[in-house]
Amino acid sequence: MALLAFGGAGAAHGQTPSPSFALTGHIEDFTLATPGDPLGAATLTLRGIPVLLPRSLLVTMPGRYMTAQDLFRGPQGGAVQPRSGLALADPTPPRLPFEAEAVGNAIGGQYVAGVVRISQGALHLGAGFIQAIDPANGELRIGAPGGTAGARVRLNDPTGLYGMANGDGAKAAIPLDERFALDPDNSPVHARTGFPVCIPRPAPSALCPAGNRPAGVLRFTCSRAAPGQPGGLTPAAAPDAPAHACDPERPVPLAVGDHVTYAGMLQADPAGGFLIAAHGLEAELGIYTSPGTEPVYLFVEEAIQGTKGEPFANIPQEETTRFRIVGFTTDPSRNVEVRLIDSDRNEVGTSFTGPAGLPPSNGPQLGRFRNTWPAKDDARAVRRDVLVRVVGSPNAGLATGLTSGLYTAPINEYISPEPTRFGVPGFPVAVPFENFCFLAQGGGSFAAAAGSVSLGRLIPFPESGHALSQPVGNGTQRACDGQ
Repeated sequence: MALLAFGGAGAAHGQTPSPSFALTGHIEDFTLATPGDPLGAATLTLRGIPVLLPRSLLVTMPGRYMTAQDLFRGPQGGAVQPRSGLALADPTPPRLPFEAEAVGNAIGGQYVAGVVRISQGALHLGAGFIQAIDPANGELRIGAPGGTAGARVRLNDPTGLYGMANGDGAKAAIPLDERFALDPDNSPVHARTGFPVCIPRPAPSALCPAGNRPAGVLRFTCSRAAPGQPGGLTPAAAPDAPAHACDPERPVPLAVGDHVTYAGMLQADPAGGFLIAAHGLEAELGIYTSPGTEPVYLFVEEAIQGTKGEPFANIPQEETTRFRIVGFTTDPSRNVEVRLIDSDRNEVGTSFTGPAGLPPSNGPQLGRFRNTWPAKDDARAVRRDVLVRVVGSPNAGLATGLTSGLYTAPINEYISPEPTRFGVPGFPVAVPFENFCFLAQGGGSFAAAAGSVSLGRLIPFPESGHALSQPVGNGTQRACDGQ
């Protein structure tokens, strides 16, 4: 990895940083600058302030990235519309407001974003016990144990990987906004360990087989019969997670009485009331896979990266490059490798662990992996995603649509510099987007609704104010990873 080199304050050539901003609020207005451009710029108004989304910026949605133009194709996709339907100023405003978070720098008299996330409520969560399951509608009733008046929850699942697809059967009567659908490439509907779970379908189905769930057992190893041993099972992950004969390539059905936590958006029911269109669900189940076998599942709970900072003369600031990850694996016998990437799963990226990987816990919270790599004198290149893979796994896609041994997720939070003396310089220090190499140099190809597009440098770029053309510190130029 080519490190980003920085010198002391005396080497900063006296530049003045661009003021940074961080806004979170309801989407008041949202417009496209050039509707025909798949990567075109847009303007998003939050808390009364217009924020420019530069060309080539990807918006982080609950389950995927989207371009601004993608968001103007409506809840089920299609042609680009004059309005997105997400803004309060739209001719037909949403019944419930949508929320955005925008982080960037003030450049040339306007706010220019470098990070944008959109949801209906990023911190909104529901939790409770499954009171009832309605297979015909793909719906769970979730609330207090033994009750009947809980929340109505349906998975926003266009392909039907974890239950009925959005357009199937009776579930199709209430169309769900697929811009806020679940992640199609990972397993966002899972047990606490990362093993995928599903909502039973109206008729017995191999996609969510009843036999994958042992009666009355909440902690077990989903295990195939051992080769050459009829009726035998491959080893269990732990003595208190006994092996149960099931197909580990298929999800485990949810059942009445399971405790779950869910995240999603409120969806109005034309018949009255609301339901939750969930993009994520986690069940309080301890489901593992047999040691050293395939498939094996992962999920990332938290990924935080420090962005370092830019040296500006006479401006004291605190900065960090530390990186923290927390996640789970269904096979605690194998290490996991942690990498940072920008574009796709085939990218080499930056490995924190090397091929040896990081050992998961074999004690409390069996299968959990977590680590914090401390700050360094030089900055690490800032990446878009974290990729975790099980060491020794072929990391293959399964015929069922699930993925074995691999999980990618956006960085949850970027830690930007903060001033250490109030009033110097009298505004928030710039976010160093020059360190975000996928923004400064382009982030590879992206599968937009209009087709594959090549992501270039953001235009306009939310400069920190540091003169990149000038030598820094020891005379070397700042360099992005791989340069």
